[in-house]
Amino acid sequence: MARAQASGSTTRASSGVRVPAPRHSWDPPAAPPPLVPTKRRRIREVLGTLMVLSLVPLVALVGTNLYLVNRLDRIDGAFDGLRDRPAAAPGETILMVGTRPGGRADVGWLDGVQSIESVMLVEVDADGTSVDVRSLPVLDGIAGSARTGRPSQAVAATEAWSGRRVDHVLALDWRTFAQLAADNGIPDTYRYGSPLAAQHDYLRAVLEGTLHAELRKQPLNLYRALSTVAGGAAVDDEWSLLELDRFVVHLRDLRSAQIAFSTADSAARSR
Repeated sequence: MARAQASGSTTRASSGVRVPAPRHSWDPPAAPPPLVPTKRRRIREVLGTLMVLSLVPLVALVGTNLYLVNRLDRIDGAFDGLRDRPAAAPGETILMVGTRPGGRADVGWLDGVQSIESVMLVEVDADGTSVDVRSLPVLDGIAGSARTGRPSQAVAATEAWSGRRVDHVLALDWRTFAQLAADNGIPDTYRYGSPLAAQHDYLRAVLEGTLHAELRKQPLNLYRALSTVAGGAAVDDEWSLLELDRFVVHLRDLRSAQIAFSTADSAARSR
């Protein structure tokens, strides 16, 4: 009498070819056949890995960009109700209001108690390689308008005085410059209420230490500088994310030597 085959064993057919023995319901599950990756599968795996690796820097860049922009405060209604405005000029013209915490003169369109430290008209050349910064006398009507509850009044006063269209409004906490100075090892010698000439000297030193030629090769330092500025700034609500990105890229070759400072005569007007 023939002996029963053990579970999982094989039998030999009459042709001499070994064939698997029939399985029964009580047999343990058979091991799956080994996977043999095909050439096409390996190519897909390599391409998938490369795609994931290429997306990592993009996701990080987008995330960093959104984080920085979200740190900016927004100025609502900076251009509401303005009529008969000057024609747009090449480049960008920015009304920059420098503020300091506390003081008697509150800036009603900014959060907290903020006083005016400086009012500057920043004109960026069309090629982004030169900037002209004109300090307006703090006692001028423009600075007085900046203290009201409507930022559009400051814009209207600036355009009426300068004859140049204001493209954007930027409010910057003066402590931002102190933080940039500390980040770059620059002595913080500025005192609130200093004359305009002292303001210019201080800003030149801070910008020289920040906008150096090696900054583009130091992404961490660049991020730190942008984060510092974003944390102390407020921009008009019409300055979109895309425009902000373009503006930063536009200034990528700007160096402190190309930033000229001047003091505007309260009686003078731009032609």
